[in-house]
Amino acid sequence: MTLDFNADEPVVGLARQRELIRAVLNASSADETRWLEWKSQHDVSKPAGAFAVSKAILGFANRMPDVAEQWAGGHAYLLVGVDEDAIYGVPTHDVEKVDGWLRRYLGEFSRYQFTYVPMEVDDGKRHVMLVDVSPPRWGDPLHPLHKEYENYRPGTVFHRYAGKTEPARPAEIYALTDRARRAAKRVNVDVTMTTGTVAVLAPTEGVRRTITDVLREEMMKQVDAADEKKRAAASNLLRDFSALQNLWPDSRSPEEFRQEVDEYLSEFDLAMQHALAQAVSAAGTPLTLTLTNPGEDNLAQVEVVLSLPDTVTAHVTADAEEEVDWPRQPAKYGEGTMPGYAGLPAVLGVRPPAYHLPSRHSPDIEQQDGHTVIRFAPVDLRPHESVTLDPITVYSSQDTDSFVSEWRATATNVSSKIQRSLSIPAQRLGLDLRAVLRAMHGIEDEEEQDEDRDD
Repeated sequence: MTLDFNADEPVVGLARQRELIRAVLNASSADETRWLEWKSQHDVSKPAGAFAVSKAILGFANRMPDVAEQWAGGHAYLLVGVDEDAIYGVPTHDVEKVDGWLRRYLGEFSRYQFTYVPMEVDDGKRHVMLVDVSPPRWGDPLHPLHKEYENYRPGTVFHRYAGKTEPARPAEIYALTDRARRAAKRVNVDVTMTTGTVAVLAPTEGVRRTITDVLREEMMKQVDAADEKKRAAASNLLRDFSALQNLWPDSRSPEEFRQEVDEYLSEFDLAMQHALAQAVSAAGTPLTLTLTNPGEDNLAQVEVVLSLPDTVTAHVTADAEEEVDWPRQPAKYGEGTMPGYAGLPAVLGVRPPAYHLPSRHSPDIEQQDGHTVIRFAPVDLRPHESVTLDPITVYSSQDTDSFVSEWRATATNVSSKIQRSLSIPAQRLGLDLRAVLRAMHGIEDEEEQDEDRDD
């Protein structure tokens, strides 16, 4: 059998601890992993028990952080007093005594904690010792054995392999040495603004809400008028295509139609924002950042995260010639759809819903903790190399001279992060969402229409 346990998160709380122990009961000895080990019987007050537990702790502590983080948030667990056959239990001891017995082998390593988990069995209650070893970190030193035990001498470095804890091989020693070296290396990059402003516009949320409310009201009138607009069925079959649809009545309920309308208007609102972002990009100055490595080290997968006030809206800057994909309205309520018609929109050239899925290399933009957060795609940087990050179109209805942002950067092959502030100037643009939409759809405004009538 396999270990039936969700290791996506650390094991916290009595219920999860018991769940893990029960999972071991239904597993096999081959299911011990890089984050979990169990032993049927050991008493840590005895040298054999103290060494066995210490060896497991050291093995877990001498893992690589990027490997450990794949399970249980980087934590590792040792269970003593249980195996795949039964719950045996262990003697319980005071914490201070246990720490003293283990310290003889662990030295100053103390990034672990343990508890005794009570479990009900047929003949009463037994306690399983659960040891939680904290995640290893970049910059951690090697953790060797400090006291001789049988054939293991002080200085032995144990490592947790898949299903077993053994003295580390040369490859693991080299890797752990590299882990320790990263304490002295810090991410050293600079992020500067090449060009860019935050466009200041009149508020658009109210305009968008008014437009979508009007559209919703017009479309929902179809529900009330459906019975009045029924057409003759069989006698008009060949007159036109729309009559042909009456052979297949509308199967949607009013609530299902309302849901379609809501989804359509949500996509329509996104398309309006896309159209506005394009207009801002064309009339204003998108934000372009340059990432530089001024040092002598190769930096792997440098990720820059830019945090702006939540009053600022951000979009990945699109090509000015790119056409906005406006969503298709739901089929008119009360009119059926001929079988097989669902596949025709693509053939007829009907546009897909608004917004194509972005490239996996595009910056990720989200609202987070009261900020607009832009996460740029990670890049590798050679010494003294500079790269230009993808341009971002940013705008706001807040009237100010500049916007204070903050950027932070991390890399996968060095520790820590660097964090700095960045001031982005404002640029006032006389853009109006209604005018943008009218221009995009070729609709003249009222003044132009009046002039045409006068001519």
